[in-house]
Amino acid sequence: MATEPGRSELEDLARQLEESGDYRVLRRLVPPRRYADSDSLPHRTAIALDVETTGLDPRTDAIIQLSVVAFEYSAETGKIFEVSEPLTFFEDPKRPIPAEVAKMTGITDADVAGKRIDDQAVEAVVRSSNLVLAHNAAFDRPFLERRLPVFKDVAWGCSLADVPWRSLGYASSSQECLLMEHCGAFYDAHRADSDALAMVHLLATPLEAGDLPLALLLQSARKKTVRIWAVGAPFDAKDALKGRRYRWNSGDDKRPKAWYRDVREDEQAAEQKWLADVVYGGASGKWKVDVLDARTRYSDRS
Repeated sequence: MATEPGRSELEDLARQLEESGDYRVLRRLVPPRRYADSDSLPHRTAIALDVETTGLDPRTDAIIQLSVVAFEYSAETGKIFEVSEPLTFFEDPKRPIPAEVAKMTGITDADVAGKRIDDQAVEAVVRSSNLVLAHNAAFDRPFLERRLPVFKDVAWGCSLADVPWRSLGYASSSQECLLMEHCGAFYDAHRADSDALAMVHLLATPLEAGDLPLALLLQSARKKTVRIWAVGAPFDAKDALKGRRYRWNSGDDKRPKAWYRDVREDEQAAEQKWLADVVYGGASGKWKVDVLDARTRYSDRS
């Protein structure tokens, strides 16, 4: 009876395929619990997190799973040291999980029935951390601020928006695609614990030039950005605004009912000139500007 090949034999087969030049082999991600040896520089603590939800609207949808992964890092170099075990909770949304969500995540009504996030345990981890990270923090932060107010008062970073993946040559900035292209790995996506650990791995894996993605993220997180609200923009300017990557806000969240876009501080003057020339017919000053930093960025309270 034939026996299944062992790990070393499988690696030999994978190497042969890769050396042919006709194949690329992805390996299942086995997240390390340490990425770099400790050094004499000060260490800080960050948390990588992910949520699974019943839908996309934090005002009407609910969290069904939260996972938080604490890790030590150097603010100077971006090196990641020890990584803790994920702290993961299901939560009963008190409504049926939509079929498409259950299919995507594998989370069923039975998984969450009667379950609840341990608020005190999560708060303790957050309060002992310097930075909260998510892949698409603009999605995760509004959900978490509503459910756990401790997330309102901390600095946030985003491994999607704060690392310039596109300008670095990556075709997609989705976490699954980045893990495949940047790390040569795959994982069980759309489960909060797997997603959080994959994010840490992504940020700890050096780029081709030797830079660490976490170091680039930290550089971006330290800079202020500007949110420009195109208040009172004419209706016929909507296509131009959408083409310029403006997003619409309905005003239901007490923020302006207007198109808006976030840009770097050094891009503010050029963006306002574009608005004056293209949207407002040469008039200036018909917009509202908010200055954002790591404590206010990605929140829908801003």
